[in-house]
Amino acid sequence: MPDSPDVNTGAMIVVDRLVKSFPTMYGIMPTIKHFGRIPRREVLHSISLSVRRGELFGLLGANGAGKTTLLKMLATLSIPDSGTIRIDGINAVRSPMAAKRRIGLCTSEERSFYFRLSARQNLEFFGTLMGVRGRSLRKRIKEVIRMVDLESAMDRPFSGFSSGMRQRLTVARALIADPPLLFFDEPTRAVDPVHAEELRRMIRDDLVGKMGKTVVLATNLLDEAWTLCDTIAVLKQGEVVACGPPNSLDTNFTRMLRYQIVVDQLDDALVERAKAIPGLSLFESSISAEGFVLDIEIAPSELSLTQLLSAVSSNGATVRAFRTEAVRPIDIFSDLIRVTDNDE
Repeated sequence: MPDSPDVNTGAMIVVDRLVKSFPTMYGIMPTIKHFGRIPRREVLHSISLSVRRGELFGLLGANGAGKTTLLKMLATLSIPDSGTIRIDGINAVRSPMAAKRRIGLCTSEERSFYFRLSARQNLEFFGTLMGVRGRSLRKRIKEVIRMVDLESAMDRPFSGFSSGMRQRLTVARALIADPPLLFFDEPTRAVDPVHAEELRRMIRDDLVGKMGKTVVLATNLLDEAWTLCDTIAVLKQGEVVACGPPNSLDTNFTRMLRYQIVVDQLDDALVERAKAIPGLSLFESSISAEGFVLDIEIAPSELSLTQLLSAVSSNGATVRAFRTEAVRPIDIFSDLIRVTDNDE
């Protein structure tokens, strides 16, 4: 008997110790050589995470980190080696069709459309497969096409669409059945900046904000993830190395701190005092209209910062400006996924 959705829990998705591997070789000869037991390469290692209802959840990682593999398993397109996936309370591994009815998937795979059919005909076909028919389907097609700004291209063959238009049509298809859970795999890839911003606004403000849908977004765009997502899971080589709201990832960031100090005068003695401060890793100077600009990188320490301010203000130098450089998403992301000798 299939699972029924658990409306009382606050989680739309619960993943527990998910493992996925792929054969390292294919074909009859490797099968014969290894007596039917071809070696496999594990690409996801015991993934566990939870996505709340009405949350915009981001999957962020470098190429090959496992984002698309994880997304396909969540969408019931791939079966895990072990572990469990619950979608709206349903065991998606044991009852994939029941889970699939709650899912809308937006991928960047253009070949999933029929090139000779128009956008309208493609949506009519896929909408029918999703169980939407007749007047309801026609009404829904008008609504989703308006949302992605393809009204003027409705009756043009898909083969004549640009890459950005094709991507927007995949978003429209994902919305046809009005599912409570949506998966987006790099939805703004190949989309022009104007329509990319409109898609982001639609995902954040309309789908999540107004309609209360749960959205899982796989992206390589750091600013997109930091701006849109309520929670971000950072994947590295098949493992979740960090998970939480963007501001919590900022808080946990413990790399070197960067400061920019502007002084009215600069001499060799000041430079020597600054470079002698423990924890200093960068000291660069330049001249601007403000004065002498010092770009400094130093290990997090209240004592080091005190020593720095004392060093630059000694011998009569006046500090005209003191700025702390904000931690950038790229700095946090690079620190989290940095490959070390132990990762090889």
